[in-house]
Amino acid sequence: MAVAGVALSAGATTASAHVMYNTFTTTSASSTDGWTRVNDIGSTNSTTGVYTPPDGIFTGPESKGNSGNLVPWVGTAGGALPFGYAGSSHLNWAAHLHSAGSSLTVSAADALADYGVAAEIDTGAGAWLDAGGVSSTGAPIAPTGWRHQTDIGLIKSDVTQKVTINLSTLGSFNNNFGVTVFTGMDTNTGNYSHHGSWNCPTCATPKPLTASNPFGTSGLAYLTHDESVDALNGLTFTAVAGQIYSIYLGGNGVGRWSQNVAGYSMDITTSAVPVPGAVWLFGSAMAGLIGFGGRRKAAVAA
Repeated sequence: MAVAGVALSAGATTASAHVMYNTFTTTSASSTDGWTRVNDIGSTNSTTGVYTPPDGIFTGPESKGNSGNLVPWVGTAGGALPFGYAGSSHLNWAAHLHSAGSSLTVSAADALADYGVAAEIDTGAGAWLDAGGVSSTGAPIAPTGWRHQTDIGLIKSDVTQKVTINLSTLGSFNNNFGVTVFTGMDTNTGNYSHHGSWNCPTCATPKPLTASNPFGTSGLAYLTHDESVDALNGLTFTAVAGQIYSIYLGGNGVGRWSQNVAGYSMDITTSAVPVPGAVWLFGSAMAGLIGFGGRRKAAVAA
């Protein structure tokens, strides 16, 4: 079976889960990656599925909605965007959990191993919320997340289960990530800008960590966030069957948003949603009533 012109390896898709990757890459680590459309009219390599513009260099993303040329993905049918995504914001990866107990890893190494494409999976040391600083005049600069280096992914589970996200940096900043989970995915097809801050609770015009629809998106409702995600401390949320969730992530408090851009590895694991104790008590009570009714009928018959 081939997807987007790339033969799937045994690890690329299983009965339990698989990851899809955007093939857009940048020549500068500080540039925004994950664009889904570009202005250039280029070609797609039939073997690797990688899109190349006519001059061999991406001249810039399309930020006016859906008028640019689609950048193909790997892991999707025909290189299409995952889950029918049609928003204007950038998007780096998508994970589909097919069954209970699914687990997978999102990373450039995983993309290379599964599809032969080294997807650009990286983020900045303070992309989710940086450490702040001082300006050239000595004025304080409030800590703020920045759209440039924030990576965005999608998660969908076919069964209701708890999903846990753990992250490790593969580069030059300490393992401390911020992760925000939104219900839904971007539906805005109008103008989109990757410039400007998003998380900035102490700015003159506060931008709360719990705000919905960052980056001028639409269709995203804040669900939860965690400011200290690493390889040992994960963010856990309940994924409802069939619902798509948007994951916004980046380094937190370990530098400015533009510093120490580095690759990361994300482990996604799942577990069953615990059955509330009240349900067990109700079930026990019902079983007791049924047993009592049976004994009473037997006594009457006797």
